[in-house]
Amino acid sequence: MKNFCLFSVLFLILSCSAPAEKNTLKFTKQDYIGDWPFSINEIEVYCSGYKEIYGRTSNGKIYALNGTAKGASNNDPSISDVEEIWLDDPKFDGLKIPYVDFITQGLMICENK
Repeated sequence: MKNFCLFSVLFLILSCSAPAEKNTLKFTKQDYIGDWPFSINEIEVYCSGYKEIYGRTSNGKIYALNGTAKGASNNDPSISDVEEIWLDDPKFDGLKIPYVDFITQGLMICENK
């Protein structure tokens, strides 16, 4: 019985200190409805600081997605330019495929933090 109580307490402590995976959303090209705006097949969106929305790719690169994140990370060499992966819109010359859905979902994460 004593071991069971110790195990229960340990489990409770570990579950409370687990990484905050709920503060991210993973998007995949395969499951996305609409035009996929990136040259990569999946991106994990998360909120940091004051409504800064970032995207992390499977190779670990991080991209600032909204203006707040771009401003906050302007001089941070660990944050890459989203232009590297942002696709041109084949329907409209000179325009990019919008990724506003990713920012909107990221902002919802900020609200739920």
